[in-house]
Amino acid sequence: MANTAPDSPTTPAPSQFIFVICQNGAESATKLEVTNNHPNLNLAFSRPGFITFKVSADNPLPQRFTLKSALARTYGWSLGKCTSQDASSMVAEISTNSHFSSSNHVHVWQRDPFTPGKNGFEPGISALANEVGNLFKAAAEKTGSKIAVNKESKPDDQVFDVVMVEPNEWWYGYHFASTVAGRWPGGTPAIDTSVETYSRAYFKLSEALLWSGITIQPGDICAEIGSAPGGACQLLLEKGASVIGIDPAEMETGILEHENFVHIRKRGTDVRRKEFRNTKWLLSDLNADPNFSIETVAEIVNHPLVDVKGIILTLKFSEWKNTTSIPDLMKAVKALGFQVVKARQLAFNRREICLVAVKDKFVLRLGKKNVKTKKPATIEKPSP
Repeated sequence: MANTAPDSPTTPAPSQFIFVICQNGAESATKLEVTNNHPNLNLAFSRPGFITFKVSADNPLPQRFTLKSALARTYGWSLGKCTSQDASSMVAEISTNSHFSSSNHVHVWQRDPFTPGKNGFEPGISALANEVGNLFKAAAEKTGSKIAVNKESKPDDQVFDVVMVEPNEWWYGYHFASTVAGRWPGGTPAIDTSVETYSRAYFKLSEALLWSGITIQPGDICAEIGSAPGGACQLLLEKGASVIGIDPAEMETGILEHENFVHIRKRGTDVRRKEFRNTKWLLSDLNADPNFSIETVAEIVNHPLVDVKGIILTLKFSEWKNTTSIPDLMKAVKALGFQVVKARQLAFNRREICLVAVKDKFVLRLGKKNVKTKKPATIEKPSP
């Protein structure tokens, strides 16, 4: 199916409203961030994890707009809502919308009922959402059309969105997949959360790599500050990296026994900088103020013996209102000599932000065909 033509001076706005998806509990912070960055947007409707904004008629958005927000999981044009106790009738009504027939994909998902990790909840497409998605697929086939359901789209595909705000209240709209996260249903990547992991850091790092475009290659030396109990280290080791875990707390036995892992039982600030001299990727997941986390990393990357290619930081916030400091935190990291700096609240984050920075943008999206397999590098044992 063909996409809608690119914007032109005469392209009318498809709607007066946009929708924004965020983490359950992050609504106030997201509203503030969005309205500060986009004064032409005014709050219209809000439920936990779901917000709509009205677009100023005097200052409209282009059809292919980009929302300036680190807290928005995904976003798009809001075309309305449908309420009924009968799913089939809602599908029949919504699928008559012209934007449905012109879209390549339909993404159907339920808003988060809880914070990730609470009550066993992890983000993703529920069985109910997939069932409803298949009803939309059948509706398209009745008209002789084909539409992919809850699949990752290709860049710039037009995607029709159905947000199940309540089981009997669906909001719908569409967006163009101009960002990596915009290609995922509900802005959440398809990560298998049934795998056995040492901690949720495994899922967070999985998403961070998919979103950022960083490829961990076999043989890369990675160091993580705040590594216990070992979820992120587990993923890095699975990718063939040699890993230095830095944490005064205990690591899981399965990590400690891995031949490509070294544990430095110290705080990050107490580790000699020369221990990082062969590190390619530096990670940090400290339970500390974001400024302290960045200062700790800065002392390492500024050392003349250290030449990391990039950093992946999990920055934790004691209160949602403190997320207003995200732009300043990004500036502080960029000042360390990184060419590309990005921040996003991952779907698998809690009250956290993932901040990724690389010195050379060409290390992103290397692609598997360009990755040469090599033996893991030898990690020097830490000095006593």
